[in-house]
Order: sequence, then C-alpha cells, then structure tokens
Amino acid sequence: MKPGILLITLNPCYPLHHGGALAQFYFLDGLKNKVDFVLCTQSNSDDEENALKTLQEKIPSLKIYSFRNYSDKNQRPKLTVKAEIKAVLKNILFSGKSQITPYLIDDFSDPYFRHADNNFNPRFIELIHKVIEKEHIQQVQFDFYNTIDLCYALPKGIRKIFVSHEVRFKRLMLSSAKSPEPTEFKNFLIGKTRDYELNCIKQMDEVVVFNNDDADLLRSSTDHITVSPFAIPDELIFDLSVSKEFKQLLFIGGEGHNPNVLGLKWFLDEIYVPNQKVINYPFHIIGNWSESFKQQYSGHQNIEFLGTVPSVKDFFIASIFVNPILTGAGIRTKILHAFSNNVPVLSTAFGAEGCFTDENKDHIGFFDSADEFISLIKSAGFEKLASKGHDYYNEMFNKEKLLKLRLNLYN
Repeated sequence: MKPGILLITLNPCYPLHHGGALAQFYFLDGLKNKVDFVLCTQSNSDDEENALKTLQEKIPSLKIYSFRNYSDKNQRPKLTVKAEIKAVLKNILFSGKSQITPYLIDDFSDPYFRHADNNFNPRFIELIHKVIEKEHIQQVQFDFYNTIDLCYALPKGIRKIFVSHEVRFKRLMLSSAKSPEPTEFKNFLIGKTRDYELNCIKQMDEVVVFNNDDADLLRSSTDHITVSPFAIPDELIFDLSVSKEFKQLLFIGGEGHNPNVLGLKWFLDEIYVPNQKVINYPFHIIGNWSESFKQQYSGHQNIEFLGTVPSVKDFFIASIFVNPILTGAGIRTKILHAFSNNVPVLSTAFGAEGCFTDENKDHIGFFDSADEFISLIKSAGFEKLASKGHDYYNEMFNKEKLLKLRLNLYN
C-alpha cells in the first residue's frame, strides 16, 4: 500500500521559478507512482490558480485543494480537485512580475522577518481539517518557515513532517553584520525567532533539511532529523556539452530575494566594477530588478540586466556562472542547475552550501574577495571545472538515491 502524504505549502510548486518550487516539484513528480500526494495550498491571484491547473496537468494523480485568498475575502474554501486543465505557463525558470518595488537588502527592516509567527486565514485552517478528514490523512508535510506553526493546528495523532528550506534564525544571524539596525534590536529579533523556530521544530515527528550544516544546527532540538536534498527536475536539464570557449559571466536571480540583492551588490561594488579591465568579461544578469537598482550601474556597458527570460538554456552556453551569495540557508539550487548543465561555477564558500564537502570541493572555483576572484579568472581552466561540477552532480545528486531516501521517510 502506498503511503499518503498531505503537503501543506503556501509557496507555488509550479512553474519552476525558484528553488522552492523545484524542491517541491522534484518529489511530487519523482514519487508520483509510489506516494499518494494531496496538496493543500492557497492562491493569491489568478496566475497562481492557473499555475495549479498546469501543475495538475503535469501530475494528473495529484489531488489539489486550493483556498482562494483573494477577491472575495469572505468566501468559503474552494476545492479544486482535478479541475479542467489548460496549460497557461510554459517551462520558464526565472520569469515573474513585470513590476518590482525598489530593493530592500536588510532582513531586519523587512516587515516579513520582524515577526516570528505566521498569520493564516481562519478558513484555510478549516480547509486543512476538511482535507484531513476527507482524504483520511495520517501524515502531513509542511514546507517552508511560513507553515512551521501549523503544527499546532492539526488534530492529534497526525504524523508531522517539516521540510526546512531555510533556517530562519540562521539567515538572520548571517545577515546581522550587514544591517544598520541597532545591535540590541538585532539580538532581540534573532533570539525571538530562534526560540519560536526551535519550539515549533520540537513539535515535529520528523524534520527534513537539505544540508549537514542545517542538520547540525537543529539537532539539539530534535532527534528526528533527515538530510534529504533535492536535485534538478528533468525538464530543466538541457543536455548541454561543456563549452569550448567562455564569453561572459552569468548571474541568475531576482531582486525579490534579499540574499540575491546583498550578494550581487557586494560583487558589483567590491569586485566587478573596480576590476572590470582585469576581469575582462561582460557580466549578464538574469532576473527581475528594479530601475533604481539598475540605474546604479547604468554607466557600465559591460553590465547587462537581461530581465526575465523564457529559458536560461541559451544563456548557459559559453557562460561562467557566478554565485556571490553571502546570506541565506538551505541548498543552492542555482549551482545545482549549473552543474547539471555543464556550466562552470565560481562561488563564495557560503554561497555553495550543500554543494561541496571539505574533502570534495575542486569542482567549484571559490572566492570571498576581489583578489581571489581575479586569480580564478586568470587561472582559466573553466572546461575542467565544468566537467568536474557535472561529475559531482551526477554522483552526489543521483535521482534514484534521492527519491529512495525521501520515500523511506514516508514509509
């Protein structure tokens, strides 16, 4: 008998815009014949409703219950199970809204991070209970921090699995030094968030993380923790060969994710702009960025903001992938995507979390300063780096092994 899992998430599983979507879709799709998945989510726009229809087309066996959290705020929960299917969104990796507000790089100033708990529409909690009863659910999986406290909303006797995509208090600790907010306030917010997050963790029967560092951080609060990473869905592996020449540096990521802003600005201001002549590669940036951010670099012709694109396939060709991430947690989906497509990767050590070990790291070019980055550029060897990254991905992120590991968690 196949195990049944109710997945509760507020983050879209499709289209594959971001790492969170990839992480969820990878197992929904990969285990669709071995697990009876039920998805309970809420949609905040017609686009998200349409995305659920596309997800239903991708995985016909998936039961989807969606609460419409927009328009008529007082309406009862709407159940959409195997609704009429119409493909609305094509295979796109980094498309999003055409308008974006100016960047905010400080988590401590972001209202989203200033509270440790999450707010839910009462009707959504009601919907969860209806789905549990209707589908005879015995196991519930919560994905992302914004569902962590739903552990208190479940009936007794339900097995609770929490998938931590990013340890919230870890992110705050790592971004603290860059924040201009008073030290006393930052310590207050970190401490409050840590206590709340760990107390919720203690309510879970199983906790899933994507790398060993996050596991070590949470191990004092739970004896039931599993490192179960994801890989890249097949539709995003383009079967590219290693490029014979390299013509540009490439960054992928949008302004809506604060670590992208902090990392990209640091790289541009401290490394790329002061050393353009030495680096001698144009720098292409894919993702949605505000005019106020782009304007800061409008005087540099070698820096090109490409906006959102239908697919990154053509942009991977002859590119060196740069990942200057300084904060965050989890696993670096962008790096895995580059590895899987034979693209060489240059990254900060922190930005490559979950993608190397101390004993196995010669598949990434590491830099944490301008001098280290320039040294990597001068040393070249990008063909070899790309091949090693691809080999590492195939060995460490073997699809059969990853799916088996997650399936064992459900059985």
